[in-house]
Amino acid sequence: MFPAFAVNELDTGAACEKKVVSLINKTQRTIDAALYAINRKPIINALIAASQRGVRIRLLMDRTQLGASKNLRELYQLLEAGVDLRVSKGKGLMHTKMAIFDRKTISGGSFNWTNPAVTANDEICNFFVNDLEYAAKHQKFFNRLWKKHPAQFSEKWFQNNGRCGDILLLRT
Repeated sequence: MFPAFAVNELDTGAACEKKVVSLINKTQRTIDAALYAINRKPIINALIAASQRGVRIRLLMDRTQLGASKNLRELYQLLEAGVDLRVSKGKGLMHTKMAIFDRKTISGGSFNWTNPAVTANDEICNFFVNDLEYAAKHQKFFNRLWKKHPAQFSEKWFQNNGRCGDILLLRT
């Protein structure tokens, strides 16, 4: 076992994205992420590849951000790749930006997994590597969020936002 350590990136989000993609690519069993927004293609592609190699992925997203998205195609690609994707239910924002990789490494900070976060914004991302105690606290928090936002709500949301049963309705 490697000792726990923290890595901090204070920069545009390019350094954050590089580290997140690296963690996704190294993950062997599970990724649980609660995110305000996602549209960054390299991260989406890494998640799809991880799912295809057998990593169980659960993503919880803010519904207002998803609803404002001009193109939900990437999100449907995640669903089709087997990613368990839920949208937030409730009045407030699901403003969390954290991911747990193999129940031992955490990412968090201001970094959304989006184009503006990588190309324009000032961002901070923290990575806690091989920190089982800290990971367990985050996992408990994620599990509480996951339970709070049920699959039935997400299924209905996706049906009303471009999907009809198992048929993806492409938007033009």
